[in-house]
Amino acid sequence: MRNGYYLSTYLHIDPIDHLLNKIVRHDQNLALFKKTNEHIELIRFWELERISGIKEHHQSFASLEQAYDTINLLLCPLGLSLDDIEEIWGTPSLDTTNDYHSLNDYPNLSYHSISHLFSSIMLNSNHYYEDNIIGFAVDGGPDGVIDASERIKKPYYAGCFVHNGNIELFPVESPGLLWGWAMFYFGMKEGTLMALASASNSRAYINYEHHIPIYDGKGYFGKENYFESIYKQISRFTTADEGVLFNYFDPRFTEEENKISMLMKIIQEASYTIMELNIDRAIKRFGFDPKDVHLAMSGGFTLNCPTNSYLMKKYGFKNFIAPPCVGDSGLSLGMGLYAFYKKMGRFSFSMDHPFFGENDPINLNTLWKNYEEYIEQISPLDFDTAVEDIAIDPVVWFNGHSEIGPRALGNRSIISDPRSQRMKDRLNEIKQREWWRPVAPMVLDKLADQWFKDFYPSPLMLHTFLIQPEKVSEIPAVAHLDDSARVQSISKEQNPLMYKLIKHFYTKTGVPILCNTSLNDKGEPIINRAEEAINFCLRKGLKLLYINGYRISLKNHHLFPEPGPKKRRLEIDCLSEVQRKELWAKVNPHNIPLKLLDYYREPLEHVRFLYDYDLTKEDDAKRLINDIRPLMKHSMFASKGDDR
Repeated sequence: MRNGYYLSTYLHIDPIDHLLNKIVRHDQNLALFKKTNEHIELIRFWELERISGIKEHHQSFASLEQAYDTINLLLCPLGLSLDDIEEIWGTPSLDTTNDYHSLNDYPNLSYHSISHLFSSIMLNSNHYYEDNIIGFAVDGGPDGVIDASERIKKPYYAGCFVHNGNIELFPVESPGLLWGWAMFYFGMKEGTLMALASASNSRAYINYEHHIPIYDGKGYFGKENYFESIYKQISRFTTADEGVLFNYFDPRFTEEENKISMLMKIIQEASYTIMELNIDRAIKRFGFDPKDVHLAMSGGFTLNCPTNSYLMKKYGFKNFIAPPCVGDSGLSLGMGLYAFYKKMGRFSFSMDHPFFGENDPINLNTLWKNYEEYIEQISPLDFDTAVEDIAIDPVVWFNGHSEIGPRALGNRSIISDPRSQRMKDRLNEIKQREWWRPVAPMVLDKLADQWFKDFYPSPLMLHTFLIQPEKVSEIPAVAHLDDSARVQSISKEQNPLMYKLIKHFYTKTGVPILCNTSLNDKGEPIINRAEEAINFCLRKGLKLLYINGYRISLKNHHLFPEPGPKKRRLEIDCLSEVQRKELWAKVNPHNIPLKLLDYYREPLEHVRFLYDYDLTKEDDAKRLINDIRPLMKHSMFASKGDDR
């Protein structure tokens, strides 16, 4: 391979999927690498949601030209264009080579899942080549874009054991499918369901039994669903059943919230069981002692902090490895690292921090000019003043390059004083969240064990710890209802400015902790640029924000005319009505009924992976209508309350 820049892309380009707004690849992303001899460096990482403003950005590009324009827009601030890229991987039609994937190397395993694996096991190449790693890629399922057969013929999920650079891969089970089903069934995000599971004290007297292995989606979507049958049983509970079928309805929650919490506790228990089975099988097969092995996790289920902590505590693994972008938002990272591994053999790579997103070195004079009516004062950061500000009300903290992944890790955050329950309520009010939603603590790494039981490093907020009993009353804003907390440990090396701020707060208060929640509104991706942060503060009534080492106080919030988030600079759905009609005429010239076409192209139904048609040909259009219409009555998906 030549030295130079390489671009790994997890995007989707398809005019029909664009017009139908199908979710083929969600959380689309790109990773720019630079190769210098045997050394690989991650230069920049883009999550499209940060640039488009579309949460979990799934929208397909309407054309190759639109994708080219977008990529060049992203590369331009780096002084680069597509002409400077040696190779492009990951997205059909964008690819400049076809020798980067795993289809021939591992024909019986999912490329999507292998890419997840490499996003974790290769985060530090020294660990890969010199240590032992057990890795699990556990998410909801593959995308099927590069490898259509992974949706219909292969196990969805992969694991691996690495010993001094020798890797063996194998199928594993994933609890992620259960949480994906619950999200669809209840219409609630997985994070909300996970929080609700531990928030309410209501518990059903139902023991989970692991009947159906979860190697793919066959047993958990459709008319027969084990967990749906359990919920139907729970939904019939009344107060007359208290103490018999369940303990009681927690009076702090609605009856429906309590019942959902009962089911999610069972799904959380199932998650522990499934991951224990995966690990126990691997220990039996490879004969390793967990104390000598790194546990590497990737896939969206890795955001389940209670499971990560449970596994670390039960098995005593040497270390926990995961990227900040554990879900599909990190697939271009894994695709790229697998491509280098395949093409180069041994190489050197290390990802020591999460701050690979864009920065916004905005000119303060420009900022003042654009928001003169709303800016009261701009002054350099003074840590003593910052501590006083934080003690009064939440402040926005915007600094340098953004963190990548779904969680704010200190550069695009709203921070506040953990010593007051009022701060938690205020943050949930600002974020338009349920009152019981937890707020995460950022803690100085060297002092964390004084505040959290059985603590080990948690730099990416992927682990839950119980607060030391004598400390709970000191930090009520970050205590979950069960006195646990989803902790992020802050080191001087990883984020020196945030470390210094928390250290000043500790000196003033005796508490080495700050509340941290992501800088975004409900339904909005994490804020990417300074002007988006100012818009947020003015709409939310926040008086103070810190941008790149400057304190900015605001005024005249009531005069700010914008009702919603500032529009971001990338617009994917930019076709006029005329252009949409012209595109429809081009891609569906034989007028296949829209309802039929919508069903055929729905990835969750799998039909698109089984039947292939050229819709511009009349015979294929007729064949599609005849083949697909009878299948529609077998639709696999229903939400709670749908008539089955």
